[in-house]
Amino acid sequence: MIFSGRFDAFGAITRLADTQPRLAHFLTMRVLGWMSPFNAHLGAQMLSWTDQGCTIRLRRRRGVRNHVKSIHAGALFTLAETCAGLSVIRHFPFSRFRPLMSEVRITYSKQARGTVTGACVLEADTIKAIHGQLASGESASVDLVTLITNEAGEETARATTVWQIKPWTYVRTTP
Repeated sequence: MIFSGRFDAFGAITRLADTQPRLAHFLTMRVLGWMSPFNAHLGAQMLSWTDQGCTIRLRRRRGVRNHVKSIHAGALFTLAETCAGLSVIRHFPFSRFRPLMSEVRITYSKQARGTVTGACVLEADTIKAIHGQLASGESASVDLVTLITNEAGEETARATTVWQIKPWTYVRTTP
């Protein structure tokens, strides 16, 4: 199982990133697409995945376009969720935790007529606070902002996702 206690695919890929970052980014997106087939449809490219956050590029192409030939709002939402989700699992891996998005707010400010980039940052003090909550036996919640910009650096969309993080031992059902 990809997120069982015996094997953590994302953890293995994270270790590979030190020596082979491009391969690690490619494999991360492949594993994510296998775990969550909806994500595979995006055809997005990971640019970076570090302890500070995640950056992913999405090219406008027919499979993600809407009726006005810009990137569909749903594809932009998925890009934002993916950036934030990967930022979370970097520090709270599936092998030990169940991160789950519980809320999202998104504002679309400009049509995405070309390639866009989503970027989410997870601050070190926030990570420390979450670990503290989890260590005290509570589940944790974190709000993350993903900024999506076009090639000119202009904001196209901004999403705030709220993630609930808890150890698998507190989850009533297992995957």
